Amino acid sequence: MLRAKNRFSFGLALILAFGLGWLLYQFVKAETITLKDSPPPMPTIISRTEWGARPLNLESPEEFGIFDSQVNPEGVLTYPDNLNSVLNTIVVHHSAFAYVGPTEVQDLHMDRRGFADVAYHFLIDSGGIIYEGREINIRGAHVQGFNTGSVGIVLLGNFNETDPAQVQINSLQELVDYLRYTYEIRYLAGHKDYPGQSPDGTECPGDNLYPLLPDVARELGMKYGIDGYVVPEWLR
Repeated sequence: MLRAKNRFSFGLALILAFGLGWLLYQFVKAETITLKDSPPPMPTIISRTEWGARPLNLESPEEFGIFDSQVNPEGVLTYPDNLNSVLNTIVVHHSAFAYVGPTEVQDLHMDRRGFADVAYHFLIDSGGIIYEGREINIRGAHVQGFNTGSVGIVLLGNFNETDPAQVQINSLQELVDYLRYTYEIRYLAGHKDYPGQSPDGTECPGDNLYPLLPDVARELGMKYGIDGYVVPEWLR
């Protein structure tokens, strides 16, 4: 009688364990399907044409001519069609000066710093408006030594002196979420996470923006930091 009772208890425990495991699997599966079937909407982005961007300058001193891995590694690099295999990290910056828009940033980068275009791929102003910067299929010029495969986003303002506006953070989250899903990007980082950015390092993206970035990554299911940076094999 006792042996039969033990067998019954063991069988009941096994059924319960199996049932709970099945329910957990169905829950995880449902969550995965929901994420896959529910892509985030593309945020409103002011195009280069709409804000009057200057064309790419292939004669710029810092990004002269077309990229060639052997003879011109610093040239303008246009990525292959499959961006998912190239883009790996979103890098967040601040402009370090206020009261500017995309035109002023592009002029600074092209006329004073010698870049072929605005260095970043996207810009977000104090009103939360997102502007298209350098085309996303072209290598940026925003994080020295780590540009290949990095998507640059700059929030306009000096966030060592002021806090970013909440609408800027909201737009950053929406844009990062869209890029994360569209291009399967898994990592988010701040500019100063990268070594060798200047002889004395960099304070970018500012003391008041930088601490917010790990939470942005966590809320979107991304990893924070530079561990995801990988130079594509076809560039090695």
